[in-house]
Amino acid sequence: MNFFPRKKIFGPRTEARRRRRRVRLGVFAALLLVAGFAFYLAISLSGGAPSAGLAPLSEGGSEADRGDDPRPNEEVARADQVSGTEKEKAPLEEPAPDPEQKTPEAAAFVAVAPEFPGVGQENVGTVYRSRMDPSWASVRFTPEGENKDFVVFSHKEGDLWRAEKSIRADEPDYPDNDVVPLAGVPKDLLDYVYEENLFAAEVPEPKMERVDGLPDVGPAETPPLAPVAEDVPEGERERIEEGVGQLEERVKGYDGVAGVYVQDLDVGYGYGVRADETFFSASIIKVPVMVAVYRKVEQGELSFSQPVELKEEDWAAGAGWLQWEEAGTTQTVGDLLLLMMTQSDNVATNALIRMVGGPEYVNDVAESLGAEDTLLYQKVSSERGAAPGLDNRTTPRDMATMFQKIADNEAASEKSCGYMIDLMMTNELDWWLDAGLPANVYAANKAGWLYQVYGDAGIVEADGRRYTVAILSKHGAATVDEGAVLIEDLSRIAWESQGG
Repeated sequence: MNFFPRKKIFGPRTEARRRRRRVRLGVFAALLLVAGFAFYLAISLSGGAPSAGLAPLSEGGSEADRGDDPRPNEEVARADQVSGTEKEKAPLEEPAPDPEQKTPEAAAFVAVAPEFPGVGQENVGTVYRSRMDPSWASVRFTPEGENKDFVVFSHKEGDLWRAEKSIRADEPDYPDNDVVPLAGVPKDLLDYVYEENLFAAEVPEPKMERVDGLPDVGPAETPPLAPVAEDVPEGERERIEEGVGQLEERVKGYDGVAGVYVQDLDVGYGYGVRADETFFSASIIKVPVMVAVYRKVEQGELSFSQPVELKEEDWAAGAGWLQWEEAGTTQTVGDLLLLMMTQSDNVATNALIRMVGGPEYVNDVAESLGAEDTLLYQKVSSERGAAPGLDNRTTPRDMATMFQKIADNEAASEKSCGYMIDLMMTNELDWWLDAGLPANVYAANKAGWLYQVYGDAGIVEADGRRYTVAILSKHGAATVDEGAVLIEDLSRIAWESQGG
């Protein structure tokens, strides 16, 4: 079936696709002072090992020197000319707290406090133990500066607890919305998320417990900017270095945590800021779902004309009109795909996830695309968790890499990858990335946002520029406009950096 007829938008990758190999030259000089006289000993060491492909663009020679405020510096940007064995070693990071704890509140605290600004021991509130299933408990947090609580749900296996689910308790008028990402949590804990709705509770109140046994976990810290430039040819290094500096300045000025990664599609180099930081994926997680559908169609396990009956389990609030349809409504796979990628319909997404084999298959697809830190953790909905580790998640590098695989016809067959690109070009809702591009230049992209979470990622080709870019953020402003302006600005910087 010729689903979404193919237009020639992206040409084949050029010979420049091959990455240039570089040779490192290490030079070591030592001055030795001996009692009574001095002499100089010069040793020149020449090595021919290929570059490791990492050129950090920040001041100082090591992570320990840079701290949280790295700045672009030309000498360090060329650190690939120095033998890796002679660089100072960064101090070992303090290990993350064990996620398994002796109490439900301790498990919730170690999952949230290191990640969520404004969460300390004093911000931990009510703890409820389920009477329906005592292996579950809820822990309420009130972060500083927040006008709504977050609720974390811990689950006990054996003698230890682990945080497994979380929700921002911000919609007492629509409590059913919260049920979607909280599948598996006992009903008594769900009914008591909102005090306003206790009169409507259908089950007895869970058992209230006192807070006890909170571990000593330091407050959340702003992650390092960690600027990177990888496999950049010498002839383009000055331009890319300047671009990374601008990305760094814009990210540092954002009232939240942001990251960006750009992947050149011709030469193959990449650069960005906080490329490997974990963010909420929001609706951008629909990209590997899309790839999963096309692969299943290619394998003959699905067809675009195949009818799909929507089930109660597929329901979710948020974007798209299928949330207003009754369970039992029938849509085709092709219709669901169109709704997922052009309207960002969450019901269509959950139905397609079910049809391809569940989150496990989607995660296998993401990993096969080189996105090792991307995880479809729960059903897609309009609600968000307290931390990326308790929600669907990804990194800027992962998303830029997945889009690169689509652009280079490596995510599926060439025909299917072409259809994916056309489908994303048809999307008229996701305009943040486009806003940073010149007039009449459009990205094949997918955006997503949740409370204080804004992101966009896609493929750009015009005027000789061929690249993917992924921009993600978290803990930002509650107003969408500020997140939109951040993405627009970073998209513009990426475009200009790719100017050549």
